[in-house]
Amino acid sequence: MKAEKRRESMNARLLTVQLGSLCMALAIFFCAVACGRYLLEHVYLSEEAVLRRQRQYIENFSDYVRENGLYSTDAGALSQWTEAQKYVYLVIYRGEETILETDGGADDLTNAVYNNAASAGTGARVKLLTPDEEGRYAVAFADGIFRVRLTERSETPYYSWITMIALALACAGLMAVNLSYNRSLTTSIIRLSRAVQQAERSETSIAIQTEREDELGDLARSVERMRRSIIQRMQGEREAWTANAGLITAISHDIRTPLTALMGYLDLLEGKQYRTEEQMEHYLSASSERARQLKSLTDELFRYFLVFGQADQEVALEQYDAVVLIEQLLGEHVIRLQSQGWKVQAFPLEEECVIRVNVQYLQRVMDNVFSNVLKHGDQARAVVVMARVEEGFLKLIISNGIPELPTAAESTRIGLQTCRKMMERMGGDFVTRQDAHRFLAEAVLPVERKGQEEA
Repeated sequence: MKAEKRRESMNARLLTVQLGSLCMALAIFFCAVACGRYLLEHVYLSEEAVLRRQRQYIENFSDYVRENGLYSTDAGALSQWTEAQKYVYLVIYRGEETILETDGGADDLTNAVYNNAASAGTGARVKLLTPDEEGRYAVAFADGIFRVRLTERSETPYYSWITMIALALACAGLMAVNLSYNRSLTTSIIRLSRAVQQAERSETSIAIQTEREDELGDLARSVERMRRSIIQRMQGEREAWTANAGLITAISHDIRTPLTALMGYLDLLEGKQYRTEEQMEHYLSASSERARQLKSLTDELFRYFLVFGQADQEVALEQYDAVVLIEQLLGEHVIRLQSQGWKVQAFPLEEECVIRVNVQYLQRVMDNVFSNVLKHGDQARAVVVMARVEEGFLKLIISNGIPELPTAAESTRIGLQTCRKMMERMGGDFVTRQDAHRFLAEAVLPVERKGQEEA
């Protein structure tokens, strides 16, 4: 047994998707920031990479000082270099004393100038690219060799770039989830729209399938039920058209035969083409028999169209004691058969129950069945009339043999079709079975046990 799928509304699903996509976007953002900072701190800011960049800056600074013949006190010129080299911070020492400090901005320049007592000669060219224990480099100025501490912050803009990239990735993930959900939703809507258009063009052979458990899934299943209903209705209309066409053909043949004979007898009587009084009586009797045959056919046809023409009208059903009602309905027909010399084996209903029926409809059904027995049955065999309850249904069974020689009466089977329709409108069924030797008719009705109606 398959487990039922959990029902989820579209609003709840949309809220779930939005919250899920937001959580995923935040996760992407923080992961991207963490990965970016990890790479920045372990690759770009590694000791080897920082030392390599410092050496490049110191070499560039030494060349700048040498080419421009700068003194350690030329604060303006030194500040121009730091402004050109973004994110660079310089401190110049004489011994342990700071004589100049700059972070690349002239306004923030701190200039502490002392008398230079350095012993180095002017124009000395020294390039020592190896820092001392305190990370200071020796740089040759025009007024001597001084120690320079260089701090570079070139990683600063990368933090902003990491944040921007992480934010872009988070937004992309958020959009991807929402676009995927919207695509799934629009795909289902488009598929449903195409199915409705196909049904509108009478292309009803394509089933509408969906696995969604929301309002859109309910709509798709409703459209599928509508499609099946249309198919059933169209099939019913085709079957009804075929049945009516066959019925009209059979009726026209059955009516034409007695009508032609009747007109022939009337022509003989009108032309006085008879020799004796007995022959005239024979013609009159034959005409009367054909007229009654025509009346029987027209009555059956009227009942058929009366029942089938009122298919949309509700049938008034009432509760009856099945034992009493069936005994009355079947008893009349059993007595009628016995009075005409038929053998009858009757098995009355023994189990008490209640049925809901339209008495007039049920009486017409029994009239048609027993009328067929009188017309087409085998009087040499017993007619079996049985009423019993099986599996919650009341079954009325009438069976009889089929004569070896066919009877003179022809059957249009209109009455049997009418019986089936009337039983269906009462919530039951009507089944006929026939072989080479026996015919059986079975009327089936749902039952209610005694006392059930009082519960």
